[in-house]
Amino acid sequence: MYIQEKITWEGDVEQKLSLLKTLGVDCISVELHLKPSTESGIDFSTSESAARFMKMAKDTVKKHGMELRTMLATSGLDEIKRGTAGRDQQIALLRNALQGMGAAGIPILAYNFKMLRSELLRSAPTQGRGAATYISFDYDEYLKKPAPAISPPLSEEQMLSNLGYFLTAVIPTAEKLGVRMALHPDDPPVPHGTPALAGAAHIVSNLDDYHRIFRIIESPSNGMLFCQGCVTEMKDVDVYDAIRHMGSINKIVMVHFRNVRGSFPKFQESFVDEGDVDTFRAMQAYRDVGFKGPFSLDHAPKFPGSQVANQAFMIGYMRALIQAVYR
Repeated sequence: MYIQEKITWEGDVEQKLSLLKTLGVDCISVELHLKPSTESGIDFSTSESAARFMKMAKDTVKKHGMELRTMLATSGLDEIKRGTAGRDQQIALLRNALQGMGAAGIPILAYNFKMLRSELLRSAPTQGRGAATYISFDYDEYLKKPAPAISPPLSEEQMLSNLGYFLTAVIPTAEKLGVRMALHPDDPPVPHGTPALAGAAHIVSNLDDYHRIFRIIESPSNGMLFCQGCVTEMKDVDVYDAIRHMGSINKIVMVHFRNVRGSFPKFQESFVDEGDVDTFRAMQAYRDVGFKGPFSLDHAPKFPGSQVANQAFMIGYMRALIQAVYR
């Protein structure tokens, strides 16, 4: 079982890795930017250049006693999501990245299919434990100051068509290379029938949505990033049943291990030890379905002083749960 934390491949990467190893992290996820960067060595213009970067990154992480297991395609896919003229070029770059991942033995590509970053789809932070503040969502409050709508808007039919085009283009490549793709839920998971936030339909907001997506192209590489917080926020979903169900069909590729209070239309992203999720029971469910990680840190309360303190708290808490449940 692995504890995973993400970094960006810019600035003092060695220092970032040294700190995370000190805190007890087992493996690393790296933000994948499709635009080339001479400073960082990122270049996915060919499969060969992608392989060079992936090998260099994996060797650097290994030098610090950890493993590079995941690349995060959480930005830079707008043309794919919109279905506009540049999508084939973005898909080509992503396929080069997949080739590099396969050559380097990096097994997971995590991604989302939403148009706006989660922090733009929030209401004001709320007071949490002590001096901490919590990332929060209150639908009524959000509507008073919504995020700017995208133009043109995207319907559910359009979003599904664009996702289908993307998956059909990349999943066979991923499967051939032994890479599993992990789709993150919509955040927030807006129920069907609720007006779309910022003009982009929500197509990954419940478990039925996932099954619809899995049917687009049936493959072990077409999987789920099980965000424990977002699944808890889904309407009429029991998170423990969801773990067992998705785990039993081998669709959980990785986990965002976090806690929340409430669900849509009103929730707070709390400390891991105090929300609605019984995290010990959740960890038992992952064990029972044979999931072995990675468990990743995710959204955290704004901590007074350094966020490193919150990382340390999260990592220690998860390590204790893993040792108590899996061993």
